[in-house]
Amino acid sequence: MTTLLKTDQLLVSRQDPATRRFARVGTLTFNGVEYSFEYDSTADRSLPGLPRGKRHRSEALFPIFAERIIDPHRPEREQTLSYLGLPRDASPFEVLAVSGGGRTGDTYELTPLPQPGDVSLPFLVHGVRHLTAAERREIDQLRPGDHLALRLESNNPVTNRALLVTRDGGRLGYVPTPLLDYVHQIMKQPYELAVERVNPADAGLHMRLLVRLNGHYIA
Repeated sequence: MTTLLKTDQLLVSRQDPATRRFARVGTLTFNGVEYSFEYDSTADRSLPGLPRGKRHRSEALFPIFAERIIDPHRPEREQTLSYLGLPRDASPFEVLAVSGGGRTGDTYELTPLPQPGDVSLPFLVHGVRHLTAAERREIDQLRPGDHLALRLESNNPVTNRALLVTRDGGRLGYVPTPLLDYVHQIMKQPYELAVERVNPADAGLHMRLLVRLNGHYIA
């Protein structure tokens, strides 16, 4: 099962459908008792039910985020959590941290905000749909614990800071764009990237490969 990094904050980002670039929206925080959401100073639009101009607090997860977690009564919940490497009793915050909270119909994404110090960061590899059929088949050859590498793709059309996840030079996908600033910092010191879980094709391309980055983060 996935052991999460110790984090109490998730960065909420939005991808522009036209340019595919991500912009910061705000930060979702959970202190064990209360959830809070605060907009980034650069945010130019409000989330449904969360008007800008103040910090929002609630003992229950805000609906805009709660609807991104599979309902406990859905028969496929346990299988979906297993794809994420999570136990059946995983908390909503844990599910959002690993799944990214993706939902058909919008382009918002949630990613953990690593805290300074040692980091153990699980994430789903992005961009598998951009791989060739042969490259996708290579994912099926991976096993938990296999060592992977990160490679800068400076000619990427979306961002020159894009990081490819690779094995023996072969492409497996990308680090989620909202995590790039943090992962680049982690890469300045020794780090390890390994396969956490390989999911079957019917899990969906966005959930094909779960990896874990271990290293040290300096803000």
